[in-house]
Amino acid sequence: MGPTKSELKPGLKSELRQVLRHRRSVIPYDLRSTTQWKIINHLRSLIADLAPTVVALYTAQDGEINLEPLAHELWRDGQIVALPRVVARGHPLVFNLWPPAGKLEADLLGMGAALGPEILPAVVVVPMLGYSQTGHRLGYGGGYYDRTLAAFKHPCRTVGVCYTELELPPTFTPEPHDQPLDYIVTGKGVITRSTTKTPKPVSPRKRVAKPRKKG
Repeated sequence: MGPTKSELKPGLKSELRQVLRHRRSVIPYDLRSTTQWKIINHLRSLIADLAPTVVALYTAQDGEINLEPLAHELWRDGQIVALPRVVARGHPLVFNLWPPAGKLEADLLGMGAALGPEILPAVVVVPMLGYSQTGHRLGYGGGYYDRTLAAFKHPCRTVGVCYTELELPPTFTPEPHDQPLDYIVTGKGVITRSTTKTPKPVSPRKRVAKPRKKG
């Protein structure tokens, strides 16, 4: 068995990544399969509600949620699908059109990338190692998605997918460059990030005594 939630002590992101990688590696196959099926169902419904022009998925690596079955369903429904591509280290991702059953090639980091023309997604589905209820994710340290989302000049919704068991500890504090996601999908359902701003505290005003009327 992997570490329990109580063992996810606050610390460096690198330490959290090691813990969460281990935790993900020991998730039983049957639970992994069930979670993938549930997440794809939740994602399908969310994408239908958002009705995007282009959905960017990803090719799963190292135990991530495999979204290839979802890609086949989206193609069947006439949805345009894209995949991210690393073109240079330290630079934002680009997205290439992924036609139905289109071939893939390895990008700069060896990830499966599509061969179609570059295209701008309206929804980006993001893999992650860990998630928080506030919409933040713990990635792999490369910063590619954070750079990409920060550089977007067009409207885009972001959706993270993660195993329910990989929730970050309450003490996790995102850094200023960490881009929060609009939605996070786990086996339990969809977490929607609140966009409500916390009102600033108002300084108490001094009460001024009203003059009494004579008479």
